[in-house]
Amino acid sequence: MTEQAKVRHAIWLEPTHLHFHHGDNIEVKVLWGLAMHSEGGVNPDLLKGYVIDPNGVELPAQITPAPDGLHYVLAFSCGHEGMYTVQVESDAASGQWARVLVPVGHHVHGHGKALNRGMEIVPGTYGEFHPGDAVVLTVLNNGIPMAGARVRATYHLYEGTGFAHSLTADDQGRVQFVFDARGHWLFQVDSVMDNRQITATLVIPGVRG
Repeated sequence: MTEQAKVRHAIWLEPTHLHFHHGDNIEVKVLWGLAMHSEGGVNPDLLKGYVIDPNGVELPAQITPAPDGLHYVLAFSCGHEGMYTVQVESDAASGQWARVLVPVGHHVHGHGKALNRGMEIVPGTYGEFHPGDAVVLTVLNNGIPMAGARVRATYHLYEGTGFAHSLTADDQGRVQFVFDARGHWLFQVDSVMDNRQITATLVIPGVRG
């Protein structure tokens, strides 16, 4: 059983556009706050960003301040069409991992892939989502399923406080979530490992109404 932890401020990622084409320079916002309420304040010197292309090749990525000074941007150049996995990790002391999948091309579908680098939320079948659609998420820590992990979910148009939903992972670390609103959705898991709090986030952007 996974040891539960209090929900905390976290890093999350949002693409600047919902659709990219071959050869584009892709930008992903690096945000920090609580339940999709950005508060800034993240130190880029403590972050490492990288991208895995559709063929499983790691690409260089750079994190720089956004022009508005309110957040940071991870940028990379894409080659092949397909699904790109973008990940930002904090330093070891902070124990945070943030992920978003970025499709390049038209009508791109795929599956999330486990990277086995700390805690992660891995989506199953992935494509364009609408309210009423379901997604299966698997919570892993260094490749090991986190049975009983609490997965919190919210979306950027949510008018309440905190997270809109809370689910508990099964023995395989899986939850099935049904989208009930449009917008960018954030999934977050907080846990305690070796007396250290760790956090993973996954954003599924652009659920269409």
